[in-house]
Amino acid sequence: MVKAIRTSITEGPLVAFNPSLENPAVALCAEVWQNTNAATLKQTKSVYNAKSCAGEAYRLAMPPLSGYQNICDFIACVAYGMLLGAIKDENGTKLLYAAQIALAAVSRESKTSKNETRPAPLLPSDPTPSPTFSATQ
Repeated sequence: MVKAIRTSITEGPLVAFNPSLENPAVALCAEVWQNTNAATLKQTKSVYNAKSCAGEAYRLAMPPLSGYQNICDFIACVAYGMLLGAIKDENGTKLLYAAQIALAAVSRESKTSKNETRPAPLLPSDPTPSPTFSATQ
């Protein structure tokens, strides 16, 4: 009996020639693209349909634009997707712009949360009167 051995895209010689696949998010997107492309091509015999479905699957597998690490992984996936042809250049620039805005919001959020956690400055319980103030005036 012959068993099919499924190899992951993150194993083997492909990774040695493509360091982008060392990023788990990029590897996941690339694997989803590859599997969807192959399955659709086998089913429909249409290269256009296969590429279209694979591109959509790639984009759906991308990490959300929330949290610093997810945004960095999103950017890596967009860049790799553009190289792969899963994301058209004009769409890629829009996605990268969205990531830029999300990244700015995350850094702004982290700055605000740091300010909120600071203790308020201590005020003296019995302030001394200013030298120009006189109680007899």
